[in-house]
Amino acid sequence: MVRLIFSSILVLSIAMANPAEAQEGASQPVQSQPMPPSQVITTLPNESLGSQGYPSPIEGSQQYELEEANKGIRNTRNALIATSALGLVGMIVGATAFRHCEFIYYNFNQPDDLVCTQRGDALLVAGGTIFGLAAIGMITSGIMLGVRKGKRRRLRREIRSQQGAHLQWNVESARLEF
Repeated sequence: MVRLIFSSILVLSIAMANPAEAQEGASQPVQSQPMPPSQVITTLPNESLGSQGYPSPIEGSQQYELEEANKGIRNTRNALIATSALGLVGMIVGATAFRHCEFIYYNFNQPDDLVCTQRGDALLVAGGTIFGLAAIGMITSGIMLGVRKGKRRRLRREIRSQQGAHLQWNVESARLEF
């Protein structure tokens, strides 16, 4: 919608600047001839072209692997965030159970006891289960995130070694890399 407004403002400003040319351009239809199929030109981004101007299959596959590694890192990071949030929910559910529980302090020789109502017992079990499963998920996704970041780091290092050694600025880590 915003682009439409800006483009219409641009057309109106051009028409107001030189109304004679705007009327001539509007009265003459633009004739375009379709291109025969043999003359269709396809272009590739300059980054994917090899040294001789043709796409290199190694560079394309490495670019695909790098994109897949970035996608895997993003998914694993999302899983880590989700399991952390789930762990927080488990802690909150478990903490609300203590409103329905009472500590009983015994003598010096006997251990203290926690007596809960049925609601308190159910909330403790639910909160503990949720937090336990979330902790397992956090540990697993944290390990997976480290492994995938290492794979991406090795892939980037391999790509840089094939391109030749040069100094470049890495935006993610805010440092110079060789």
